[in-house]
Amino acid sequence: MPRPTVLVAAFSARQIAASARRAGYDALAVDFFGDLDLKESALRGEVLRGHYPDGFDGGDLLDALDRLAQGQSPVGFVYGAGFEDRPELIEAIAARWPLLGNDAATVRTLKDPEHFAALCAEAAIRHPEIRREPPENASPWLSKQVGGAGGSHVQPAASQSPAANRYFQRFVAGERWSAGIVAAGNKLALLGFTRQWAAPSIAEPYRYGGAVGPLQPPEPSGHDMLAQMQRFVARVPLTGLCSVDFVLAPDGPVLLEINPRAGATIDVFDTDSEPLFGLHLGACQGRLPERFAGPRQVRATGLAWAETDVTLPEHFVWPDWTRDRSAPPVVFHAGQPLCTIVAEAATPTAAQALFDSRVADMQERVRRRAA
Repeated sequence: MPRPTVLVAAFSARQIAASARRAGYDALAVDFFGDLDLKESALRGEVLRGHYPDGFDGGDLLDALDRLAQGQSPVGFVYGAGFEDRPELIEAIAARWPLLGNDAATVRTLKDPEHFAALCAEAAIRHPEIRREPPENASPWLSKQVGGAGGSHVQPAASQSPAANRYFQRFVAGERWSAGIVAAGNKLALLGFTRQWAAPSIAEPYRYGGAVGPLQPPEPSGHDMLAQMQRFVARVPLTGLCSVDFVLAPDGPVLLEINPRAGATIDVFDTDSEPLFGLHLGACQGRLPERFAGPRQVRATGLAWAETDVTLPEHFVWPDWTRDRSAPPVVFHAGQPLCTIVAEAATPTAAQALFDSRVADMQERVRRRAA
């Protein structure tokens, strides 16, 4: 019997497609890269050329999904990163196929800075102060793009002028933590916590670097974060896989944002025995897992970034600890993601150290090619 199919679109669709395959589904996938391991995981794929991390062109994406769905009966559509500022595109897709995840109205609610801040205030959840007009003293403030993803859009407030698609948020010092959850309406199941870090460049000082987990956060912060999430979903129902980002400030957790879709930490939590895609579909039908065991070891995963322009030749061989591997020969420009790197170890410290060493290894391989 043929396996059921599902339409998938994201900046990089490999993680969702691989999890879907583990759960018994074949992905019909659209993304910006068309990497080798996406081709291994997906039944069919199309590449839409775009500038990461800008979102999809609606018309091109709809056309690509139509082509992929020909001759298939997909159970629905699942989206990843790339739709935070495109709720109208989510609506257009939902008019053609069943939407498996949060609807456009939910995305609008979560990604409207003022609305989100008001909801946090109603639920007694700490959230950084926001404003549209430039602050008089810009040093403790950031400028963020409405519906931005990946950290590349975050800039010091002093470097940005007011714009319709940007807002200012007061900087909060502390470690970045994120909770992976799966939600069904006003209820949620916790997958686990990760600690995240940036990979700053001169142009993008808050660019995403990676995450390590699953972790037990320091108490009482873990209890406080879970309580805040439960209070939020009591007001705003959520569907499926989501991630909730916090800063652990000295006086407790501060909620930054909720991403209403599967994110980069799929690589941290996903396993053959408990594929997250299966949990996601169950949650779309109102079912949550009683418990989630997760991986046996701690995982660190994140991006290696191109520091200079480089061409990897046709005979280049990607290390087996890389993911999202472009088909050589391939050109990378400075500031583009080279690949995803994964590392497993018994402890968070060991996993992150192995990750760092592999990033250094990858950068050295690229430098040799550039030379």
